[in-house]
Amino acid sequence: MWATPADVIDRWVGPGAPTDEDLIQRWIDDAETVLRYEVPDIQERLDDGRLTTKAVVFVVVRMVTRALRNPRGVRQEGVGPFNVTYTGDRPGDLWLSDDERAMLEGTPRRQQRAFTIDPTPKDAYRPVPPDLWG
Repeated sequence: MWATPADVIDRWVGPGAPTDEDLIQRWIDDAETVLRYEVPDIQERLDDGRLTTKAVVFVVVRMVTRALRNPRGVRQEGVGPFNVTYTGDRPGDLWLSDDERAMLEGTPRRQQRAFTIDPTPKDAYRPVPPDLWG
């Protein structure tokens, strides 16, 4: 409904671009089903302008591309000194990353900030000035 096989093919990077548009469309349909389940108000968000079709197409294409690059769901594979490790909790499956979910739900991504916590009790240390006269 939102993305097309051409969207996936046009955004493919590197060799091995899929050519079977019927297969790509089935993966797109499945990805859109996942989106409707994971973000139940997605159509409402599109209708009232809180979400753009471009953003939805972007997420669908990323989901489908991840699945098509690793359809067997392999976690890691290698030949000789060359190894590849696939990311995500469910390689080969259709899933939303935290950033993609935040984009669709309209919640800004949390920015991490460094901080420290001093566990010393407030009155645990009182500096004593040195006795210069000894």
